Amino acid sequence: MLDERLIGEKFITKSTEMSGTVMFYGVRYHYKLQENVPIGTTLVVVAVTPRYLLVQRYEPKLDY
Repeated sequence: MLDERLIGEKFITKSTEMSGTVMFYGVRYHYKLQENVPIGTTLVVVAVTPRYLLVQRYEPKLDY
């Protein structure tokens, strides 16, 4: 299984494809998007499967 410590890691998409690769700590991972996003969108890893990282658009939330 991929490392669950990657959950919460953020990166910026460079393509409009629904899947791709991203490098964290010198290791290249496959990812899949949950929705279409434009180029330059900040994405966050929300789940880890044995084959890929599941990512979605990052939307910061304020904690009061």
